[in-house]
Amino acid sequence: MDIRRKGERRRYDSRPSYPFRDSQGVWVTRNRRRQVDRRSTNGNGPLAGAEASTSRPRQTGPMLDTAQRSSPGLRNLKGRSLLLHYRDVVVNLYEGKDDFLLGRRNTCDLVVPQDHVSREHARIVHRDGRFMLIEQSLNGTYLQQPSGEERLIHQETIPLKGSGYLSLGRPLTDNPDNLVYFYCREASKPDAG
Repeated sequence: MDIRRKGERRRYDSRPSYPFRDSQGVWVTRNRRRQVDRRSTNGNGPLAGAEASTSRPRQTGPMLDTAQRSSPGLRNLKGRSLLLHYRDVVVNLYEGKDDFLLGRRNTCDLVVPQDHVSREHARIVHRDGRFMLIEQSLNGTYLQQPSGEERLIHQETIPLKGSGYLSLGRPLTDNPDNLVYFYCREASKPDAG
């Protein structure tokens, strides 16, 4: 039984106007509800992405580590790796892993939900001891190296070296909120003793 009186019922048809006092008398200045990722990988429902089994294993947390999903021999690997950082998502890619897909589609490994980003914008693969960016979009990808030089990559394959920024579909200056930071880690040297 609802203990609210008729005039106190919640109205779901309109958004609240902030600030207001809640039922305990505390001032509310913004939405305090937990944010939920509503992207669905197979379209079964708003939260289906967390429970759905797809061809690629996915994690719902902000930290994706491909070594955790790999064979036991790769979990303790101290070889070359690539760190990607986009907003609150951090991804570690290790040599010997599958292709890593960046794009707008919900099934991509790193989803960048912008109109200027292609559904399957670019891939990162490990070939010949290096991480390679395979650009496959219509708008291209802008790459900024630590020297500050900005370069447009359009439907070509280039090696990722050192660290820098990737901007999918737009120049870095026009897209400051959607930059993907990358950092290539070299293999650690074995101890001489």
